[in-house]
Amino acid sequence: MATSIVMKFSIATIGIAFITLGTFSTAQAGLINFDTDANGNPVNAPSLFSDSTALTNLYAPLGVTFSGPVQLSGGSILNQVGNFGVNALSGSNFLGFNRGARLSNGGSATDPETISFTDLIGDFSIFASGGFESNTFQLQAFDINSLLLGTNTINTAVGQWKQLSFSSSLGNISKVVLTGTGADTSFVYDNLSFTTASKSVPEPASLIGILGLGAFGVTSLCKRKQQQAAVKA
Repeated sequence: MATSIVMKFSIATIGIAFITLGTFSTAQAGLINFDTDANGNPVNAPSLFSDSTALTNLYAPLGVTFSGPVQLSGGSILNQVGNFGVNALSGSNFLGFNRGARLSNGGSATDPETISFTDLIGDFSIFASGGFESNTFQLQAFDINSLLLGTNTINTAVGQWKQLSFSSSLGNISKVVLTGTGADTSFVYDNLSFTTASKSVPEPASLIGILGLGAFGVTSLCKRKQQQAAVKA
């Protein structure tokens, strides 16, 4: 009888521990290379701004949305054959800008570009290039209240890709704003990556504590059973 109770108590304790672990999720990484959509389908991008529109909700299923300075404006996904002076990092598409170009819907292919996240993130990075010209790029990270968390700036040489990145140990990045701050008015971005903020997961010590608590309860129960048996004898 005592053995049966011990087994049931132990199984219940372990079950509670796993249920506790199962109620939390860990951080998730995401990558947007502009060659496929959120479902992995190929993006057949045009090579000219006049045949494209600003990128907005294509990656919303991944929790990522894009917007330019005004409605209808912003960067658009283009094929590298449009001749920007640099090839895409992966595949053949990138996110292109040209402040003097008009989009097919009347918008402008201009920045700054805001990238917003449904879930808070802890890390963000993207590669930038000025193509035919050297350029300077700026990344600003903001929290959910639009308070500036920090800034990162890079300089790129002709035909060079360079990574812009920002990390927050608090995992409280809600959006980033990308701006070409150099003289070049035509430039591209590629291979955006991010990591959602980690949610609380019980540490190993917590699990040990749960199991230890169960073991203590089992031991106490056994002792009581033994004492009761001795009294009856």
